[in-house]
Amino acid sequence: MSSPFKRHQMLELTIEDLAFGGQGIARLNDFVIFFPRSGTPGQRVRARLKRVKENYAEAQIESVLEKSPLEITAPCPYFNYCGGCRFQNLPYEQQIKFLERQVIELYCHLGGYRDVQIEPIIPAVEIFRYRNKMEFAFSDRRWLIENDDLSRPIDFAIGLRTPNNYYKAVDIDDCLIAPPETAEIIRLVREYARYHNLAPYNHRRHTGYLRHLVLRKGIFTDQIMVNLVTSADTPEVLEPLACNLTLNLKNITSVVNTVTDNVCGTTTGKVIRLLTGQAFITDRIGNLTFKISPASFFQTNTRMAIKLYEIIKQFAQPEPHHVIWDLFCGTGSIALFLARDCRQVIGFEVVADAVADAIENARLNAIENASFICANLERDFFTTPNSELNLPTPDIIIVDPPRTGLTPQLIAKMRQILPNRIIYVSCNPATQVRDLKKLTADNMYQIIKVQPIDLFPHTPHIETVTLLERYDFCGYTVATESNP
Repeated sequence: MSSPFKRHQMLELTIEDLAFGGQGIARLNDFVIFFPRSGTPGQRVRARLKRVKENYAEAQIESVLEKSPLEITAPCPYFNYCGGCRFQNLPYEQQIKFLERQVIELYCHLGGYRDVQIEPIIPAVEIFRYRNKMEFAFSDRRWLIENDDLSRPIDFAIGLRTPNNYYKAVDIDDCLIAPPETAEIIRLVREYARYHNLAPYNHRRHTGYLRHLVLRKGIFTDQIMVNLVTSADTPEVLEPLACNLTLNLKNITSVVNTVTDNVCGTTTGKVIRLLTGQAFITDRIGNLTFKISPASFFQTNTRMAIKLYEIIKQFAQPEPHHVIWDLFCGTGSIALFLARDCRQVIGFEVVADAVADAIENARLNAIENASFICANLERDFFTTPNSELNLPTPDIIIVDPPRTGLTPQLIAKMRQILPNRIIYVSCNPATQVRDLKKLTADNMYQIIKVQPIDLFPHTPHIETVTLLERYDFCGYTVATESNP
């Protein structure tokens, strides 16, 4: 059966809802039309079909005929142009409703878990200025926006990529989800770069010097790291800028230069040079202090990370005799948060620098029952028997994988190890649900509880924490638990 519609066909449609990932949804009879990265529920739009399949199509909004009654004015002047925030034009309470419904839909329809206890989303403490890390791109191709400052050069931009053009960037003065010091740092870097004719990077030709500006801030220490990512190792070019930054903003305690020749848009490199200050910043989660180096993973929303870790601890219910494994542990923040409540915690992570940071963070907090292993969890590590590795069998496994989720091999290994509890933390509930279907196959595990938490306001992303228990283990008392 062929589609009743054709590619490039123009239609008038009403956006009815949001799908997972923030796509707008419209329907004509039983035919579903998606709007990737666009569309606000309640909008009446004129749209062009860009891709047509048998049961659905993808469309692009050509014009808005009627605004949505839900819509508000986005406070950010770059909202319609940059590839960052998706929902600033919706009240935050409405954002939460859509995200909550998407989690329920994924669990019910994709997973078939219609009786699972899904708790209301825990909202963010702050919805602006919440990120402790922001990556801004340099580009020699500036994306012009409405009422743009035409006195600025067209061949220089520092900001965020546009959704539909990776090679261009919106030249911004500030970002409302980034630390408050962002505007001044961008101003100083832009002025220095333009005065000294430092060429921004061209991603088509792979030419130019300035690639990224990465800001990191310790929310509870007020320390800031500025990381200038360049294509050439010339610290003498950047040292005056580093001094200028620290003179103007006293809480900049670290300025580093990462050098990379990678053709993709990565902000990591083989060379990291300290330009001024110290090579790291620190921050706190609860009563723990963490050392954060340029390449370290650290939850981007520190205030909500505390709530996230409290939920994980609530689900784990660690006891003094428990052994806990923390898979994809990064710099060890979850493992160390639980360490004082169990006998031993072991973290596994493929990034050697992150493992080194985790070991240092354990030393920094005088935690002696935590160890960390550099291992590729997606390939070869779990082919080795536990006995050869001399690892104690875990009572609890915590897993916090990348957005792509778990490999079938790792899922099989977890089912073989058979801990009493598995706590699955994910920033992509779609891949999480896919993996849960394999973990719960043959009634080996049951889902006890799902807790969504909003770590990323104004975006379509949502963190979910899911507790699984072995069917022959009944250690969790749902009725007595409450959200932290």
